[in-house]
Amino acid sequence: MVLLKTKRLQDRRTIWVSSIGAAALVLIVDLIVPPAHQSSGVLLTVIGGIGALAFYLHRRHAEDARLVKELLTEFNERYDKLNNDLQLACWRDARFEEETKLLFIKYFNLCAEEWLFWRAGYIYDPVWEAWKNGMKQYSKDARVITLWDKEAESDSYYGFNFRQVAS
Repeated sequence: MVLLKTKRLQDRRTIWVSSIGAAALVLIVDLIVPPAHQSSGVLLTVIGGIGALAFYLHRRHAEDARLVKELLTEFNERYDKLNNDLQLACWRDARFEEETKLLFIKYFNLCAEEWLFWRAGYIYDPVWEAWKNGMKQYSKDARVITLWDKEAESDSYYGFNFRQVAS
């Protein structure tokens, strides 16, 4: 089983608290250093640099949050288009037709992309766990696993392994 831990996207409160702490530390050092060695220009530059870094990190967090929302929306829309047909295919006892196989191949591609973005830290662990639970549902069908095993031979799923993730 693949055990990868992802880092949560940094919370903006942490960015601002860290920046305020750093600025306070600079001010304390400024008070301790003898006045003869102080330069107000250097102090302002350091505090300005800390502020600029905080703004950059906050902006990056906002961009990451926007990306996460876009990813979740896209992945959920793609799954919604496949879901009913995948469910019906699993409920039938018949052999998978070619059209059904193609649907599951699209599903495997979707799963691999979700896994890739989760592994990169852009999908939160609780979301990934929910998606994984859905994969487990399909992995109970021997026809799906047989199709996956055949597809896995192509090695075109970014290192994703449906069998391992869904077990």
